[in-house]
Amino acid sequence: MPLDQTHSPCRTIEAAFLLHGAHLPANHRAALYAALCELPDLGTWLADADEIAIAPIAGRAQPNGLLALTTESRLLLRLPADELPRVLGLAGHPLMVGAHGLDIGQPLIQLTRPATTLHSNLVVFDDCSKPETAASAPAASAAAEAADAFITEVDRQLAALEIAAEPILGGAGNLHLPQRALSGFALTITGLAPDDSIHLQEAGLGDHRKLGCGVFLPG
Repeated sequence: MPLDQTHSPCRTIEAAFLLHGAHLPANHRAALYAALCELPDLGTWLADADEIAIAPIAGRAQPNGLLALTTESRLLLRLPADELPRVLGLAGHPLMVGAHGLDIGQPLIQLTRPATTLHSNLVVFDDCSKPETAASAPAASAAAEAADAFITEVDRQLAALEIAAEPILGGAGNLHLPQRALSGFALTITGLAPDDSIHLQEAGLGDHRKLGCGVFLPG
């Protein structure tokens, strides 16, 4: 990693809040962020903060476009350790994500942990989400061009972070924003040294980490 980006292992903390509820929309990234921004003690700070990542909530996919919450479902926030007191008040709060109500339970607080393999289920780049392809080009050609542009940008950002590891492209996906949709891919990074693993989890890749994109987790 660059010498000017050295960090303490204690610099970043994770708060994983228990969740009580039945369902969420499977595509809940923007709705979850919007709901958190509406909380009076959190919203303004969250909207302005640059070093916050909000992981998408895991659950069981349902055929009706919903996600069934399980006992393992968590609201995971990754943030600088000195900002932790700002989010502890989430415990006990009700939260409306779209039309679905949640109750936020107590958090498990832990340091970001190194792992040789990290995964993000969606990484998007604002500048290369729609590569220029001739309108007459076959769909397969357009998809290959999008994948090539994506991996090129992944390699560039890993090099900028001075992280030596192997990116493995996963399935395509979309981030749905109120005015547009951004295309991207799931991404696995393997062969990470411990310091690089922590650094990647802290820095992420791509854009919209508060919408759950480019948030890397072990596994």
